[in-house]
Amino acid sequence: MNTKQAEIDAIVADYWDQHTDESYFGETYWLANPIINHRYQIKAAGGRSYDSWVNFTVQHFLGERAPVDKVLSIGSGDGALERHLATINTAKNIVGIDLAPKRIEIAEQAAMENGMQDIISYIVSNVETSPLPGSDYDAIYFNSSLHHMSDLDAILQSCSNALKKDGYLFINEYIGPNRFDFSVREKEVMTSVFHTIPEKYRISQAEHDKGMVRTHLGFPSPEEVERVDPSEAIHSAEIVDAVNRHFDVVEFNFTGGDLSPIFRTMTTMRFPVNLTGWRSRYEEAVHRRTNH
Repeated sequence: MNTKQAEIDAIVADYWDQHTDESYFGETYWLANPIINHRYQIKAAGGRSYDSWVNFTVQHFLGERAPVDKVLSIGSGDGALERHLATINTAKNIVGIDLAPKRIEIAEQAAMENGMQDIISYIVSNVETSPLPGSDYDAIYFNSSLHHMSDLDAILQSCSNALKKDGYLFINEYIGPNRFDFSVREKEVMTSVFHTIPEKYRISQAEHDKGMVRTHLGFPSPEEVERVDPSEAIHSAEIVDAVNRHFDVVEFNFTGGDLSPIFRTMTTMRFPVNLTGWRSRYEEAVHRRTNH
């Protein structure tokens, strides 16, 4: 690994070590609203009634094969996905891999506390600069992590090589503008919707002005996004085309998404609001490996 890549990895790992699930998925997170979450899960399952998109992938696609031998989760974070997979008896061996060591530490501790340490294992590694751990996976998952990859073709080819011939790639992902570089029209829509929200619900949750009423939206530039996290949405808008180059798409379920990522940290929404459809950036896609 060259010096520049090592510096980038350190910045990314430090950012995500600080932004754990506990700090990120609070009451302002768009899927924290049970009504929106329920609608999202149904759309992610193609209109079918499943408890979550994760259950959908296992019950609908792996089916009677579960528990399969081995599953890989790339960008595992605090391990919520792996524990969910273990709870519904997805696989005999679940491997999670992430660049951020603190996140892996949290995931390992949680697995142990839930008695899942014999099923779930973790590795701290950059999947773009190191080989994937092993091969012959029955399924590989990306849960909001593929949009952090700098070379989509390389990582997707690695996944294709690591999967069994009848294996699946499951993706739950942001596919919007690279670095959140929204168009003028998109910004106009976000701003218009923001001003329809009553003032009492526009309470900032950001550290620098927590508790203050926000009066306007601020949009970070692509340069600012890159400075904070060099891996953030680096090639997100190119994901769909890249996946199609390496996999046969079995099912692609369009889910919509939250209107603006800015709402996650700066507003408190305690009433049901359907924010899907405008930005149209979050997808649940299921892909079977392409046989080359």
